[in-house]
Amino acid sequence: MKLLDLIVETLENKKAQNITVIDFENTSPICDFFVICEAPSLRQINAIYQETARKIVDMGFEIKHQPTTPDATWLIIDALDIVVHIFQSEERSHYNLEKLYMEYIRD
Repeated sequence: MKLLDLIVETLENKKAQNITVIDFENTSPICDFFVICEAPSLRQINAIYQETARKIVDMGFEIKHQPTTPDATWLIIDALDIVVHIFQSEERSHYNLEKLYMEYIRD
């Protein structure tokens, strides 16, 4: 299973909402993909973060250490080629990353 597929499947299984994949594969030296999702509560974004990070590591992929706090409304998992952004719903609309990278969104 590819890392991107694993991440999206895990997000779906943990009931993450509005999952968007932004494809930088041939345009950015920083990473290949952003995966953006949201959840309505801090508890749920923390659960999504924990499960997704665990699955990535269990599949043998590396995660760059990301310090988190239980009250964070935006959590990031840096899996080197893929960066996962997990937002509390209000924060996602505030930052609106999709607007910045609209031309790279995968359908």
